[in-house]
Amino acid sequence: MDYKTVFIVDPVRGERLQLAKFLKQEKITIATFVKLTDCFKKNNLLKCDVVIYVLRQGKTELKALHKMTPREKNIPFVIVGDPDLPDIPLDEWQQKGFKSIDLALSKEKTKEITYNLISPEGPVPERKPLEPITLP
Repeated sequence: MDYKTVFIVDPVRGERLQLAKFLKQEKITIATFVKLTDCFKKNNLLKCDVVIYVLRQGKTELKALHKMTPREKNIPFVIVGDPDLPDIPLDEWQQKGFKSIDLALSKEKTKEITYNLISPEGPVPERKPLEPITLP
Protein backbone atom coordinates (compact mmCIF):
# COMPACT_ATOMS: atom_id res chain seq x y z
CA MET A 1 0.00 0.00 0.00
CA ASP A 2 1.30 3.45 -0.93
CA TYR A 3 1.03 6.44 1.36
CA LYS A 4 -2.53 7.73 1.53
CA THR A 5 -3.97 11.01 2.77
CA VAL A 6 -7.14 11.28 4.84
CA PHE A 7 -8.85 14.61 5.58
CA ILE A 8 -10.98 14.87 8.72
CA VAL A 9 -13.49 17.73 8.85
CA ASP A 10 -14.95 18.34 12.31
CA PRO A 11 -15.64 21.68 14.04
CA VAL A 12 -14.85 20.22 17.49
CA ARG A 13 -11.08 20.17 17.92
CA GLY A 14 -10.88 17.53 20.65
CA GLU A 15 -13.08 15.10 18.76
CA ARG A 16 -11.15 15.75 15.56
CA LEU A 17 -7.85 14.86 17.23
CA GLN A 18 -9.29 11.74 18.90
CA LEU A 19 -10.54 10.46 15.55
CA ALA A 20 -7.15 11.18 13.96
CA LYS A 21 -5.36 9.20 16.68
CA PHE A 22 -7.86 6.36 16.30
CA LEU A 23 -7.21 6.11 12.54
CA LYS A 24 -3.45 6.62 12.45
CA GLN A 25 -1.28 4.08 10.68
CA GLU A 26 2.27 4.12 9.35
CA LYS A 27 1.30 4.79 5.74
CA ILE A 28 -1.56 7.23 6.32
CA THR A 29 -1.17 10.99 6.52
CA ILE A 30 -4.05 12.64 8.35
CA ALA A 31 -4.92 16.32 8.02
CA THR A 32 -7.71 17.89 10.08
CA PHE A 33 -9.90 20.84 9.17
CA VAL A 34 -12.69 22.87 10.77
CA LYS A 35 -14.69 23.49 7.57
CA LEU A 36 -15.14 21.47 4.41
CA THR A 37 -14.14 24.44 2.24
CA ASP A 38 -10.71 24.51 3.93
CA CYS A 39 -9.89 21.05 2.53
CA PHE A 40 -10.06 22.08 -1.09
CA LYS A 41 -8.45 25.52 -1.11
CA LYS A 42 -6.14 26.19 -4.04
CA ASN A 43 -3.09 26.57 -1.77
CA ASN A 44 -3.54 23.12 -0.19
CA LEU A 45 -0.62 20.96 -1.37
CA LEU A 46 -2.04 17.65 -0.13
CA LYS A 47 -4.13 15.53 -2.46
CA CYS A 48 -6.82 13.71 -0.56
CA ASP A 49 -7.72 10.01 -0.89
CA VAL A 50 -10.65 10.01 1.59
CA VAL A 51 -12.63 12.79 3.32
CA ILE A 52 -14.23 12.07 6.68
CA TYR A 53 -16.97 14.64 7.27
CA VAL A 54 -18.37 14.71 10.81
CA LEU A 55 -21.89 16.07 11.16
CA ARG A 56 -22.56 18.12 14.30
CA GLN A 57 -25.98 19.45 15.25
CA GLY A 58 -25.96 23.20 14.56
CA LYS A 59 -22.29 23.32 13.45
CA THR A 60 -21.95 21.32 10.24
CA GLU A 61 -24.63 20.46 7.76
CA LEU A 62 -24.99 18.52 4.54
CA LYS A 63 -25.57 21.82 2.70
CA ALA A 64 -21.79 22.20 2.42
CA LEU A 65 -21.73 19.20 0.06
CA HIS A 66 -23.85 21.11 -2.48
CA LYS A 67 -20.90 23.45 -3.16
CA MET A 68 -18.52 20.67 -4.18
CA THR A 69 -17.02 20.73 -7.67
CA PRO A 70 -17.20 17.64 -9.91
CA ARG A 71 -13.48 16.97 -9.30
CA GLU A 72 -14.03 17.01 -5.52
CA LYS A 73 -17.04 14.70 -5.84
CA ASN A 74 -14.72 11.97 -7.18
CA ILE A 75 -13.06 11.72 -3.75
CA PRO A 76 -14.66 9.09 -1.47
CA PHE A 77 -16.58 10.63 1.46
CA VAL A 78 -17.35 9.06 4.82
CA ILE A 79 -20.15 10.91 6.61
CA VAL A 80 -19.93 10.44 10.38
CA GLY A 81 -23.11 11.12 12.29
CA ASP A 82 -24.79 10.10 15.49
CA PRO A 83 -28.08 8.23 15.83
CA ASP A 84 -29.89 11.45 16.85
CA LEU A 85 -29.44 13.04 13.42
CA PRO A 86 -32.19 12.65 10.82
CA ASP A 87 -31.84 9.99 8.12
CA ILE A 88 -29.28 10.81 5.41
CA PRO A 89 -30.32 9.73 1.88
CA LEU A 90 -27.02 8.40 0.46
CA ASP A 91 -28.62 7.35 -2.85
CA GLU A 92 -29.69 10.94 -3.45
CA TRP A 93 -26.09 12.16 -2.97
CA GLN A 94 -24.73 9.54 -5.36
CA GLN A 95 -27.23 10.72 -7.97
CA LYS A 96 -25.86 14.24 -7.48
CA GLY A 97 -22.46 13.05 -8.70
CA PHE A 98 -20.61 11.70 -5.67
CA LYS A 99 -18.46 8.73 -6.63
CA SER A 100 -18.52 7.12 -3.19
CA ILE A 101 -20.34 8.30 -0.09
CA ASP A 102 -20.79 6.15 3.02
CA LEU A 103 -22.39 6.66 6.42
CA ALA A 104 -20.77 5.66 9.71
CA LEU A 105 -22.37 6.01 13.14
CA SER A 106 -19.34 5.01 15.25
CA LYS A 107 -15.56 5.36 15.26
CA GLU A 108 -15.11 1.65 14.60
CA LYS A 109 -17.35 1.77 11.53
CA THR A 110 -15.53 4.91 10.35
CA LYS A 111 -12.21 3.11 10.66
CA GLU A 112 -13.52 0.05 8.81
CA ILE A 113 -14.98 2.06 5.92
CA THR A 114 -11.90 4.28 5.64
CA TYR A 115 -9.48 1.36 5.52
CA ASN A 116 -11.65 -0.41 2.92
CA LEU A 117 -11.60 2.71 0.75
CA ILE A 118 -7.86 3.21 1.15
CA SER A 119 -6.84 -0.40 0.60
CA PRO A 120 -9.56 -2.40 -1.18
CA GLU A 121 -7.17 -5.23 -2.09
CA GLY A 122 -6.46 -6.20 1.50
CA PRO A 123 -6.31 -5.10 5.11
CA VAL A 124 -4.21 -2.15 6.17
CA PRO A 125 -1.24 -3.38 8.18
CA GLU A 126 -1.52 -2.72 11.88
CA ARG A 127 0.79 -0.12 13.32
CA LYS A 128 3.32 -1.70 15.64
CA PRO A 129 4.54 0.37 18.58
CA LEU A 130 8.25 1.01 18.59
CA GLU A 131 10.28 -0.70 21.27
CA PRO A 132 11.91 1.69 23.72
CA ILE A 133 15.65 2.18 23.41
CA THR A 134 17.54 1.46 26.59
CA LEU A 135 20.14 4.00 27.51
CA PRO A 136 23.48 2.81 28.91
